[in-house]
Amino acid sequence: MGNYSEFIKKAWEEFVSTGEINSKIRTEIIDSWIRCKKNGVDPYNGKGIVRHPNIDELIKKSSDLIHIARPIMESIYSMVSRSGFALFLADKDGYIIDVIGDKDILKRGEELNFIKGELWSEEVVGTNAIGTALYLNKAFQTIGAEHYGVNQHSWTCSAAPIYDEYDNLIGCINMSGSYYNAHSHTLGIVTAAAQSMQKQMALLSSYNLLNITFDSISEGMIVINKDMKIKRINGSALKILNISLEDVKDTDINKILTGINFHRFIEEKKSLNNYECDISINDRNIKCIINIFSLYNNGKSNGAVITFTEVKVVHKLVNKFVGYRAKYEFKDIITNDLEMKNVISFAKKASKSDCNILIQGESGTGKELIAQSVHNFSNRSKGPFVAVNCASIPSELVESELFGYDKGAFTGALKEGRPGKFELADGGTIFLDELGELPLDMQSKLLRVLDNGKVVRVGGINEKQFDVRIIGATNRELRNEIVKRNFREDLFYRLSVMEIQTIPLRRRRDDIDLLVKYFVNKLNEKNNNKFIDIKQSYIDELKKYDWPGNIRELKNVVERDYYLSEGELKNISNKYYDSKLDSIKNKDDISIKENEIVPFDKVEEKTIRAAIEKCNGNIQLTAKLLRIGRATLYRKIKKYEIDVSK
Repeated sequence: MGNYSEFIKKAWEEFVSTGEINSKIRTEIIDSWIRCKKNGVDPYNGKGIVRHPNIDELIKKSSDLIHIARPIMESIYSMVSRSGFALFLADKDGYIIDVIGDKDILKRGEELNFIKGELWSEEVVGTNAIGTALYLNKAFQTIGAEHYGVNQHSWTCSAAPIYDEYDNLIGCINMSGSYYNAHSHTLGIVTAAAQSMQKQMALLSSYNLLNITFDSISEGMIVINKDMKIKRINGSALKILNISLEDVKDTDINKILTGINFHRFIEEKKSLNNYECDISINDRNIKCIINIFSLYNNGKSNGAVITFTEVKVVHKLVNKFVGYRAKYEFKDIITNDLEMKNVISFAKKASKSDCNILIQGESGTGKELIAQSVHNFSNRSKGPFVAVNCASIPSELVESELFGYDKGAFTGALKEGRPGKFELADGGTIFLDELGELPLDMQSKLLRVLDNGKVVRVGGINEKQFDVRIIGATNRELRNEIVKRNFREDLFYRLSVMEIQTIPLRRRRDDIDLLVKYFVNKLNEKNNNKFIDIKQSYIDELKKYDWPGNIRELKNVVERDYYLSEGELKNISNKYYDSKLDSIKNKDDISIKENEIVPFDKVEEKTIRAAIEKCNGNIQLTAKLLRIGRATLYRKIKKYEIDVSK
């Protein structure tokens, strides 16, 4: 070492004084000296001269690297302690971020500013193991006068760059000591240390990625060990349960999820999928759908993973994909009629309350349009809008359709059960169309639900709380139905806190102009901007009819005429009106003696028979004439044993 020391010292002196290059010096050293001279580095210094302005920020930025490197540095130092060596950790720029070593060597290092926060890049300090290793991007050792700065000539340093799992340079590990203790094995030590740090960084990155994934999952997730203790819980679970990590860490899972045999899932390697249950915590019950998966490693049970989602979140997703939303707003109601504008004004005021609403009016007058507008104008606009046509549901299925059913409730039921429309509408609005068609027994059950705000599924025992606003609609006069004992009076008053009466088209004939133009414009857009001219004579002709089917019927007629016309909209549907609508337009044709007093059922039967005869057996027209639903008409026909085939 002595001969090399003298040789390298002489070569250094010749280079610094004359620029002469000794060809026997290592190429990497010569190249580095040339760079140093070009960069104006002072060869008679070799001390740190650039300090980071914020050391705390510097340390924080490299916290992961320091966290990984520190134990490895301590392990190496335990083998070389009291041998005159120290270990230095630098970031990718060459700033020292951690130091560990013998006191005497660290004291010597302080004299060279070889301390935390100091920059030891080749460009600033000159040829040195850290700076040159970072420049060359490979492990490098400097001995004595190989250092460009004279103050480092008594040192030997070995450094190796550190990379992350993507082979990006992130730092450098350096082992320094007295020149007289120089040995090639120190370079091997730091190279092995750098490789170990790289592996640990990859593991840390994977761990962090798993943590990020764990906490980014929208479902709640709980990991329990084989002793049923909660070991991990993600952010979504904490949010759903409204608790902190300290509240549940190492808590027995059975205290939160009752009625589930966790031993079965852990010991027998069982799983549970989409199970609906209550999670009880802090005197609250949270309705959730849970999944349980056993954790097995090398044939041994390590616990289980539990994932869960609030039932109301699942219902929101269901509502989103099955279309349980209201698309119409008050601005979509086309009218210039003062009476109709008053209806809209009242409906807007009713929207801002949370009262139940009853909408009454003839078929085709836009009851659902108003219901959707009320929902979208209310504070529940972001919640679901679930529409139910009460007349279209078979009487034996009304309860399960509205309130849902539990598994095994009846033959043909889904094995996992099914939520009802009230559950799906939680947080929003349920629209009960053709409300007057509900059977009496169902009316009493609906009344109970309105009284306590809870539903019990068919075949179930647990009550489920819900928050739903009810909007009912009917084309029947419910007060008359109450007199006939077809509708419960108490239910009527619960539903009609706010009552809205729609206006038939025959009382707002001036709106026919607006409606026809609106329908035709929409049809033109739908048919690639096809243009059909609308003559006032066409609209005037439409105004002659009473429109018992109201706006719905007008729309159908305009659409029919549109597709049968070319260039100009014409009354192609005249024959239809002559043969059908005109024959039922004058409702006074139904012959019932005014002074004849008969029971209600006799009057009803006689009226239905007369209407069927007037409509030539057409059930749809008969229902329109009588202003009742077809399902109701069919029940009446069956009740009175009316033969409609004649």
